[in-house]
Amino acid sequence: MGGMQAPPAGPGNGPAAQPASLPATMTSAPEIPGFAVHDLSRRYVEYRMANELRGGVESPAPPPVDTGIASPPPLIAAASPISVPFWMQPTSTVPSIVPTIFTPGCGPAGYRPSGILGREAEARRAGLYAQMSAIACEHGIPVGLFDAVIMRESRYDPAALSPKRAYGLTQLMPATADGLGVNRFDIIGNLRGGARYLREQLDHFGQVHLALAAYNAGPGRVRGGRIPRIAETEGYVANILTNWSRLSWGGRVTTVQATSPRASALPAGMTRVSMTTF
Repeated sequence: MGGMQAPPAGPGNGPAAQPASLPATMTSAPEIPGFAVHDLSRRYVEYRMANELRGGVESPAPPPVDTGIASPPPLIAAASPISVPFWMQPTSTVPSIVPTIFTPGCGPAGYRPSGILGREAEARRAGLYAQMSAIACEHGIPVGLFDAVIMRESRYDPAALSPKRAYGLTQLMPATADGLGVNRFDIIGNLRGGARYLREQLDHFGQVHLALAAYNAGPGRVRGGRIPRIAETEGYVANILTNWSRLSWGGRVTTVQATSPRASALPAGMTRVSMTTF
């Protein structure tokens, strides 16, 4: 912005008339209900613009310019922007209380790409989706939940083998498969064993996030209605709940992180979580 030009000379090509000075006795503007007098001097406006463009970092205000009217009102911190709805923001964290009580049911739905897996894994998922969906419904497990478990466990690789000897789509351990009476090396047997074991945890703990923690870390480690403080298990639960949300409702991804129920008293069957929506 360039400097301000002097006003043109008055009639007769004489020098411009000087504005009349305010009476010395007038030190403040008369108070009018509902109005506030602001100092709109160039120096003050430049200061306000620079202060706000710095993202609300405050610095001492320059000395007020004596204009003969009321002093400018106290500065309002720039840290109070207009509220923007969370769905208009790229990311947001919304504290919420989400019921996690397990209710048997499957809600079967046809195959659609997950948008989560890579090309090869998605092709495997497409070929196994009908069997996975049918077995989930046999055991009264939401299809999206069982789908998300398999995606996390094996990325739909029927021959996946972990360093701890967990095998197959649902990553059954030898002792677990023996206890369930299934052949973990058979695709359908592995799916049925995983669904049966997950349903056992859902029935025992009554809440989805706790059942998932038990599926990953073992039921003996889930105590006091809390996810064990194991980084792998915490990430496992958050990942499956995130993908279940995406598979079930599409588009929006919601990551869920359970917090300690001791943080505040909540109604029975409710868990405080932190949800991040993209």
